[in-house]
Amino acid sequence: MPQTVEITLPSQTPGVAHKLYKHTFSGGSGQRSAYIQAGLHADEHPGLLVIQNLLVHLQRLEQEGRIDGRIVIRPFANPVGMGQQVFGQLPGRFNLATGENFNRNFPNITTQLETLLTQARPAHNDVCAMKFLLLSALGDSVPAETVAANKHLLLHEALQHDLFIDLHCDTSSILHIYANLNQRERSTRLATSMGVKAVFLEEEAGGLPLDEAYAKAWKVLHGKGFVDAECAGFSATVELRGQADVEDAIAEQDALGLLRFLSTEGLIRLDDDTEAPIEPEHVTVYPLEGVAHLEASGTGIIAWRKALGAAVQHGEIIAEILPLDNPLGTPRIPVLSPLQGILVARHHIRLVRVGQRIGMAAGTEPLPGRITGQLMHAF
Repeated sequence: MPQTVEITLPSQTPGVAHKLYKHTFSGGSGQRSAYIQAGLHADEHPGLLVIQNLLVHLQRLEQEGRIDGRIVIRPFANPVGMGQQVFGQLPGRFNLATGENFNRNFPNITTQLETLLTQARPAHNDVCAMKFLLLSALGDSVPAETVAANKHLLLHEALQHDLFIDLHCDTSSILHIYANLNQRERSTRLATSMGVKAVFLEEEAGGLPLDEAYAKAWKVLHGKGFVDAECAGFSATVELRGQADVEDAIAEQDALGLLRFLSTEGLIRLDDDTEAPIEPEHVTVYPLEGVAHLEASGTGIIAWRKALGAAVQHGEIIAEILPLDNPLGTPRIPVLSPLQGILVARHHIRLVRVGQRIGMAAGTEPLPGRITGQLMHAF
């Protein structure tokens, strides 16, 4: 039977309690484990539905004895953000108390880990010992502030597992994945399992989102030769298209994709008819340094000329902005592609202001000004 655990966060409001839940499925004699969560950005809801579909499958797989190891599912990762409604809208990406992005500034445990490694040297590829060191580096002291406590507990959970997958989405985008540069093979396998054609890899994105806080710690162990890449912990952020893509049929396909990946990792046994929807050669790996955040070149209504996932050429018009308060006959303002590649994301709000982020394009070549460690914006 799956185990459900409820954790109450420190209260930030008299009479209000925020809670985290997790469901654990287990079986067999396997020692490996996976952790999947959704809703860290509380305004991103496709992952919440994917998780619900995934839970149905995992209950069946556990009953049938087809789980070998441990799989932990967190159905929502940000109860504070889920409660932040403003006039009926859910601005769940940023903490309204501080303005901080909920998926930034997670604890960086690398310094503490370096210190511990001077005192204890785990055997080569002894992953269990390494996970113990990671948890020791984080420590057990939970912060008193609600959001900080939430971040600590999420990272504490992730560090216990061999695999960590964080489900997100963009405002309007194609399906894509973010992962670390030293995990290309696994990232491609996750992509083929889910039908993802675009994978973005980076050495260090910056900003310390949760998947990077996890990956940075494992990179210390890998860099010092304690663990091989294929044995190191793997983290990835899966962007499940756009905020409006909350449909049961889509969520079911994404849940099956996650199950296919867990099967390739030996954590579950699936039926023979669960082949990956695409082949590795259909996955394009882009350096995160090759991603361009598109900005509005004027103020007005935007009319897109390129669909999501469409190929774009450098200097090509991909959208036009129609000013609303200029004299009659004022020409449209073009938005030009800064690269050759694909259009990954478009902002779903079409009334734009000059300088505003309106989308994202990606190419296979690094762009000038894109600096490792400074690749993530505050948004």
